[in-house]
Amino acid sequence: MPLSIVFPIDMNSDANAGMHGHPNDDTTSAIKQNMKMLLLTRKGEYVFDPNFGVGLHSYLFENDTTISIPLIEGEIRSQSATYMPYVRIDGINIQIDSDNQILRTQIRFRYNGISIPELFEVEVS
Repeated sequence: MPLSIVFPIDMNSDANAGMHGHPNDDTTSAIKQNMKMLLLTRKGEYVFDPNFGVGLHSYLFENDTTISIPLIEGEIRSQSATYMPYVRIDGINIQIDSDNQILRTQIRFRYNGISIPELFEVEVS
């Protein structure tokens, strides 16, 4: 997966049709944006690759007894290995707040052999 453009797209910008890329020195931000897109995209939503995406939203309204955190974690690891092979995941923490319908995901990762771990967080509600 190539490094992504910065969202949201600035519709008031004349430069590059409002699409700004990440600066070359901000690789971590680009990786986090790619990870966000990977986690929030539902399978089948990306037309050119129907297998792309984890689809965290789809787990939101399942019963507590049917949600499998190891299944979600396995899907995240599988998708990132396929679409973001330059990222090594050190750990995944998934918290489910059933009362408020919130799914929190934290991913500790490294990239390109850099020994400094990074933390990515996303909350779906």
